[in-house]
Order: sequence, then C-alpha cells, then structure tokens
Amino acid sequence: MEGLQQKAQYFCKPANYKEALKMGQDVYIQFSLLTPEVESIIIRMLSVYLAQLDLLYLKDMFINIIKELVNNAIKANAKRLYFKQKNLDINKTEDYRTGMETFKEDVFVENPEFLEQLGQSNFIVRVFFSITGDTHKIHVINNVPIIPEEMNKINARVKKAYSYSDISDAFDDILDDSEGAGLGLIIALMLMKNAGFPPEAFAISTNGKVTSASINIDESFRNMDLKVKMAQEIINEVESLPSFPQNILEIQRLCANPESTIKAIADSIKRDPGLVTAILKLANSAGYITSKRVETIEEAVKIIGTKGINTLLVASGVQKILDSRYKKFETIWNNSYKTAFYAQFIAMKYRKERLSEFAYLASLLADIGLMVLLSIKPDDIQKIRDIVGLKQLENISLLEEISLGVSHSTLGSMICQKWKFNDALVKAIEFHHRPHLSPPQYRDLINIVYLAYVFSSIETKNFRFEIADEDCLDYFKLNNKHDFEQLHELTKARYDEYIKTNQQIAK
Repeated sequence: MEGLQQKAQYFCKPANYKEALKMGQDVYIQFSLLTPEVESIIIRMLSVYLAQLDLLYLKDMFINIIKELVNNAIKANAKRLYFKQKNLDINKTEDYRTGMETFKEDVFVENPEFLEQLGQSNFIVRVFFSITGDTHKIHVINNVPIIPEEMNKINARVKKAYSYSDISDAFDDILDDSEGAGLGLIIALMLMKNAGFPPEAFAISTNGKVTSASINIDESFRNMDLKVKMAQEIINEVESLPSFPQNILEIQRLCANPESTIKAIADSIKRDPGLVTAILKLANSAGYITSKRVETIEEAVKIIGTKGINTLLVASGVQKILDSRYKKFETIWNNSYKTAFYAQFIAMKYRKERLSEFAYLASLLADIGLMVLLSIKPDDIQKIRDIVGLKQLENISLLEEISLGVSHSTLGSMICQKWKFNDALVKAIEFHHRPHLSPPQYRDLINIVYLAYVFSSIETKNFRFEIADEDCLDYFKLNNKHDFEQLHELTKARYDEYIKTNQQIAK
C-alpha cells in the first residue's frame, strides 16, 4: 500500500462490493480525502456488512467510530505531508513538537489549498471490511507508520475511555488542542464500551510501513444479550406523567364509532372550550394540510373527518400535558409542525393517503422525548449538544444513550406507550432516526416520517443527502441527489405557500 498513487478520487475493490460482501468476500474502499461521496459508499458498505452479521442495530455506532478513525488517519497523513513541506523530521522529538505547534492552524484554518495537495499526494486511507470464519474485522489503514508518541496517546485514550462512566466526564477532562483527536477517539471507544465491546476489541498496530486501527467483532459478541441501563430519574419521570385526559379518550371512542354523528362529536368537543381552541388552532396551523380554513368544530369534523379529528385530539392532549408540566418549547414545536406538514405531504405525494394522518402525528410528536430530557436533564443535554457540534456528529441519539441510557426517540415512544397510543405511532416515534431497524409492518410509515425529518434537518444544517438511509432512499426512488433535492424543494415550496395562504386568510 505504501507509495500507492491514487489516480482517482477513490476506488472500491471489488467494484461490486455489495455482491462480494453477500458472498462472504472481503472488500475495501481507498481514498485520500473523506468526501461526501466517499462517506456515502463507506456507509453503504457498512450496511451490507452488518446485515450479513445480523448487527444492523449497531450501524449508527459504527458510522461514528469509522468516521473518527478515518479522520484521524487523514490527519496523520496530513501531518506527514505538512512536516515534509516544513523540512521537519516527524520521528525527532524536537521537530515533532515544533511542527505540532502550528500544524492545526496552518493546515485546517489558514490553508484550504493544503487539503487539495493532500488529495493529490501518495498518502492514502483504506477502509477494509473483512469476513474470515468466526472473526470479523473492520480495519482503517493509512500508509504511514505511527510514531511512538502518537501510539502512547492512543493507548492512554483507550484506557481512559473504558474508565469513564459518562460522556460528560470525557468532555470535561479531554480536549487535545494540538491535534483535536482526543475527544473524538474517546467518544468512539465509549460507544464501543456502551455496546458491550471489551477493550481488546479495538487495536492499533504498525508494521513499520502502514498503520491499522482495527475493530474485532467475534462470535461471542454477536451472541450477547445487550441491555442499557436507563437513568432512574428518567424512568421515574415517565411513570409520574399524568394519564391521558379522560375527556379526549371519550371523544376518541365517539370518533371510532361509525354510528356517531357529526353533531354528537362536535357537542362532545365543545364541552371543553380549551379543547375547541386547541383543535381549531392545530387544524389551521402551518403543519396540518386542509382544503380550507376551519372556523368551527362542526366544520372541522366535516372537512377533516373523524380520522383527522382523532389526530388533532391526540396532538392537543399531548401538548396540554407537556406545556403544563414543562416549560414551553416553542422552537421545537414550530419545527415539529413543519416536519409534520412535510410527512403529510410526502404521504400524499406517494399515494399513501391512508398513512397521512399517522405520518403527521408521528412527526409532530417525534421530539416529545427531547422536550422531557431538556426539562429534567438540561445540563447533560447541553453537554451532548456541545460535543455533537464540536465533533460534527450526525447522530445525537448515540450520545444520549451513553449518558442517559435512552435516546429521546426511545423516551418519546415510552411516553406514548404509557398513554396507550396506537402501536404504529409508538414505533414511528421510536425509529424515526433509525428506519433500518424498524418493524417491517410499519416500514412504510416510518420511511415517510424519516424522510420528513431528513428534509427539515437539512434546512437546519444538521443533515446531508450523503448520510441518508440508503434503504429509505431506495423506497422513494431518491438515490439520485438531483431527484432527492427536487422533492425537497417541492415539499418546502408547498409548505411556504401554505403558510403564506394561511397568513393571508387570518388577516
């Protein structure tokens, strides 16, 4: 591998890596820079690889770990090129210290051309997926030998990672300003620890020519029964939530009865003036698609129908409980309204009208777990957000699980279970970040909710096309980025148009 010139931006071996993995063959991708396209292929390779091992539930964890190891390998290569340009010997202690004083600022802050030079250099990285007997390994290899000082740092981080009980401990304790690799590697190793991997599952080695960071996935790990301990405070909080309002449950029963008249349903709703206000507000909100503005409850029942009224009953009941118990999260709710509109629109666009109400409601309620976590664990959530921002991680759920034993998605589904909501709604909330893990019978619904989430997250710079779930893109025939962006633009345009129309009518 040493000295191999990368003529193209990247290459895969074999080219048809999907079939090769399914046949139990080893595959790899080789590159100099982690471009969006390279990242997308790594994720696809990983998905097929883990599916073969029945470990897809660890996909998000491995994405974060591999990205961290790849970025560290690229930084190691960048150091060699930088030291070469500065006529410094990286193997000499004094030269190493001199070079590292300016490396980060010179390379990643003040010299954007440097990365282009790195992309044209002989320094490469290879991500290798190996399947051999009962032992399966993922290697991240770069074609330079690690030096003793770097090896000592990594070994110290491995030891520390397995001693931390909480990610916030690591955040407070480790920030390596010279290389920026300290916290990221700690997070990667804590993710492995949290998933049940022993310390020896991770290893880094060199043969004097290349350096390899390896993750071992042996048969004994694959048969483990993994359980995550949830923070007791969170369990107590869910248990102490009030029951779902009885009057809403009674109206829902009326809606479910085909013999109920519009007048009977409307009269039942009108007994609670607060509920009338809440339903009319939701029916005319930016998030809910209706053919015209709704002025009365009778109109709401006629225009929206009993399924729609049931949806708005659930939404208003949840909002009432959360707003009375916790502070009001207006920003989260506003984003949820938009995502809910997107989900309803996508369902209709793909002729899944029967799922549109569920898609709307699941998207609207998808972040109720986050509101609860922000209320009872504000400091922990803020630290997690700081880490996500610092390390540019795409998946906040993983860090929530390390710190709190539960992600906001899982917590949201637990709350909905407590309130005895429909199982489809519970599962859509639980898996809206992880459609690849969702139960097959709810996959259509969860793909819609996930795509709506992706669109709204792209708008807040928290997501990219390249890391979207490949199976979900297949489902919607959106593997082509142009098609994906066209649908996103259309969905957003319809939402903007709907808001504008609603505002004009309201005047």
